[in-house]
Amino acid sequence: MKDAVTEVDRYMPTTAVIRTNARGNYIVSSISIRDRLIKSCVSCNIKRIIVIGPSDGKKTSYLEYANEKSSTIEHVDNASQVNISDREVPIYIEDGFLLHTSMLEEFITSGAIKMLSPTSGKCIFSKNDFHQLDQTQSKDEIFEGNPFNIIEIQSENIGEARSRLFKWLSKKTDGYISRKLNRPISSIFSKFFAEYPISPVYFTAVTALLAALMTYVLITGGETGIVWGCVLFHVASVADGIDGEIARAKYQISLSGAKLDTTIDMITNILFMGAMSYALWNTYGDQYLILGVYVVTLALMGVLLMTALLYFGPGGGRFDILSTTIRNRFQYKPRLLKIFNFCNYFLKRDAFAFLFAVYGLLGLGKYIPEFLIFGLVIWNLAIIMNAQLILKSKRVTSGI
Repeated sequence: MKDAVTEVDRYMPTTAVIRTNARGNYIVSSISIRDRLIKSCVSCNIKRIIVIGPSDGKKTSYLEYANEKSSTIEHVDNASQVNISDREVPIYIEDGFLLHTSMLEEFITSGAIKMLSPTSGKCIFSKNDFHQLDQTQSKDEIFEGNPFNIIEIQSENIGEARSRLFKWLSKKTDGYISRKLNRPISSIFSKFFAEYPISPVYFTAVTALLAALMTYVLITGGETGIVWGCVLFHVASVADGIDGEIARAKYQISLSGAKLDTTIDMITNILFMGAMSYALWNTYGDQYLILGVYVVTLALMGVLLMTALLYFGPGGGRFDILSTTIRNRFQYKPRLLKIFNFCNYFLKRDAFAFLFAVYGLLGLGKYIPEFLIFGLVIWNLAIIMNAQLILKSKRVTSGI
């Protein structure tokens, strides 16, 4: 992707003008292509959005919401009715394209004048008025988006558009197991349930129920309970991705959702550690009691440290800020960054949950406490070493 000179301070649109066409009426995961463009504008803090074309029964002016932000939407019949004052900074958008959620933001912060469809050459975004779209720009003035992140909607490619949308929903902070195993499984369910008006919070509740079932099985099941408890811990790790995927697909990201999701994650982790320690102690003897005390103490210490740092620092509900802080710290040290990224992939919960499921199925559950202690010691040390930088971090605005 072309990295033109960033001009955020010079160009930050306050108004978006969307020219409609029939392709914008197609529905992908219960939201029309046009409404997805509108919500993308809302999520980019564009406060006024003018839609040229039929209103399809909607009010001529109303508020639209996306990711806890809101904008005023106005419908006009033709371009001559568009009224933009000299104080407004406009951006012009062509309807009928499904785009990765980051594409509009990347275009805005670039120095490019317009972005073209990689398949048809049609202009999608422009900082010039519609009557100037066909004028020739130099190569440096054209934003080159990743072709995989843009799809021009046709009647025959709706299925492909839906599949591609859910492939876009992974996060940069995902570990290796999450990318290769968890996301492909969770997206099957996300893709199905996104077609219905179901809030993501219900799937957060499903993760909580799986955690409760896991705890019950570990405490009451003996050796068999250890096996299935490990499997359920991995199942909960997979299910944990569904709520976030649906929220991102439907522009329902919220700070409260992030906090709830992180809280359920931490409770699930601590329940697994505590219940597994009890199950091993109850099944194999007192030597596992001391290991269990170490495990639970280290886990609670890390959770309390991160909670305090978020509270007195950037706020928000994401413990992922630790890995983000370390990456920022190593951004000018490529070798250290590469080593951290590699290690981080295998020290995240998705990797541990998968490993413990394998251990449980192989009858090796009694070796899990040592792995937990190793991972928790590294986690606590990383928190302590980066505490000052986390406290100075900007306020967290990312969603679940």
